[in-house]
Amino acid sequence: MQQSIDLLRHKLSGLYPAGEITGITRMIFEALCNYSPSDILLHKDTILSEDMHLKIESIARRLVRQEPIQYILGYTDFCGYRFDVAPGVLIPRPETGELVTRVIRENGDTPLRIADLGTGSGCIAVTLALALPLCRVEAWDISADALRIAQRNAQKHNAPVNFIQRDILLYTVTEAEAESLDIIVSNPPYIRQSEQAAMCENVLGYEPHEALFVPDESPLLFYEKIARDGIQLLTPGGKLYFEINETQGANCARMLEETGYESVEIIKDLYGKDRFIATIKPLRNG
Repeated sequence: MQQSIDLLRHKLSGLYPAGEITGITRMIFEALCNYSPSDILLHKDTILSEDMHLKIESIARRLVRQEPIQYILGYTDFCGYRFDVAPGVLIPRPETGELVTRVIRENGDTPLRIADLGTGSGCIAVTLALALPLCRVEAWDISADALRIAQRNAQKHNAPVNFIQRDILLYTVTEAEAESLDIIVSNPPYIRQSEQAAMCENVLGYEPHEALFVPDESPLLFYEKIARDGIQLLTPGGKLYFEINETQGANCARMLEETGYESVEIIKDLYGKDRFIATIKPLRNG
């Protein structure tokens, strides 16, 4: 096994930080051998079969092309659950888990109607449905491929989520019932096209651009549409939660206030970056 570990370190050195190489190595041996990190240490002198070594070599070649390990293995872990992922959906990030944790903490044992807009892999919707069993959860996405993966994840975890194929930007609010939701949560596309230059190839080359990028001249494109629709779709006192671009917190907060929301709060992630916004639809409009 040490031979395979050395192979991975050699092939990936210079492409990934040392800590990330260690994490990738652990993921590979967990997937192929069902080894925990401590098992890897205990069994490092074990001689792997030729077939197993060839599988690791194949994975290493794909990693050298900077294909994300999550797509290679076909899954990732999020909020304590394992989710299937494929190139048709974004790979869930730990920061998004912070958003989900906040929604759960603030909306404990109340039977609410929740919509996850732009669900991707379904990680937000499925986790909320499992953590808040009294709630009714629906999830929207424009992509049929993403919805197939999200539905598979819901079925795997026995999570009752209603999936809807819907274009957030183009649908009319009359397609959904007025005041039919208590919570809207969304992690929409928010990276400006000009920010691509600073991004890694394992994101740019593999993850779906339609789920990542917005035009430089319209960085709040999705937020503005969701906020306008939310004024009609949310019940009075209903809540809106967003994950945001760290550079757009003040702009997004101002837009929400101008749209008619109150108690707008910009929330930092664990790295101290402006990453989320929570706000409330007033009990009375006007």
